[in-house]
Amino acid sequence: MRRILLLKTGALGDMIYMSISINAASSIFPDCEIYLLTTQRYAEIYRDCPLIKKVFCIPSKIDIPNFLKLIPALRRKEFDVIFDLQGNLKTNFYCFLFGGRKRIGFYKKPAGKLFLTRGTRKGSGANPADTQMLFWGKIAKKIVCGKLQVWISEEKKKEFHKYLNRYGLKRKNYVVFHPSASAEWKTKLWISENWIALGNFFIKKGLQIVLIGDEYSKKLNEKIAQSINGKTVDLSGKTDFFQLSLLLENAAMLITTDSGPMHIGAAVGTRTIAIFGPTDPLLHCPARVIAIQAKIDCISCYKKKCSHISCMKQISSNRIIDAIEIEK
Repeated sequence: MRRILLLKTGALGDMIYMSISINAASSIFPDCEIYLLTTQRYAEIYRDCPLIKKVFCIPSKIDIPNFLKLIPALRRKEFDVIFDLQGNLKTNFYCFLFGGRKRIGFYKKPAGKLFLTRGTRKGSGANPADTQMLFWGKIAKKIVCGKLQVWISEEKKKEFHKYLNRYGLKRKNYVVFHPSASAEWKTKLWISENWIALGNFFIKKGLQIVLIGDEYSKKLNEKIAQSINGKTVDLSGKTDFFQLSLLLENAAMLITTDSGPMHIGAAVGTRTIAIFGPTDPLLHCPARVIAIQAKIDCISCYKKKCSHISCMKQISSNRIIDAIEIEK
């Protein structure tokens, strides 16, 4: 049987978008075994995907012995095609190193193209979903449909009620807030007082508030939770990928910054509103998500540091509430 390898190393949002490529590759190569190579950090995302034969993990930078073991393990598979969907110089080299007969994918630097048998220059200014569909359309020489989704085993779904019960939550009776962003993107943060006002709005509607985020988010989430006048549950650093996905799938709504949970919310079909400032929703916002952004001259500047953050300050809690009411 023919084997193909899909190569993608991050980040979280891009790894969720990767489901489009997995679906597309499966439809184009129905008789092939599909393997995935990614980093240890994101490997669990596709552990339950029935379309993936096996997930291989790239060890951390300091784990040279295990990386040396990975090389022969992949080469023994004798992949007919390796698709590089990350498209940096390192992953281009991996395609060559791991021995694909054909090596097709994106490249950013001209040197990277040398490691590919067929390369597409990695551009900017396009939504990742559109980029992937165009890529697979060229492979299939026809229009290809791919679906944004998260695969979760039935066993995990059946057991999830225990997780909800642990925190006193009921399905579709809570709203999830994700106020934070990665540590370097402080300009993506919305004003805390607005999160608090929004929380009080939902509390009056009889809904609970659940705050999510990583360990870095704890201080911000604690401040918001303590100021909301009602039932809040702070799950900062308390969810793995599947728990987070199921938490969002069972929520009444997700309100988030431009971040990984936005993509997960879209993939599991949850009503999602995303608050944008320094980044462009046309390039980063999934199709099923409502994007909220201020109208000022410096919008979508992509600055990680800013002295005024006007783009976020000009979005009021009432604007989010209006979007919620309109969506109804």
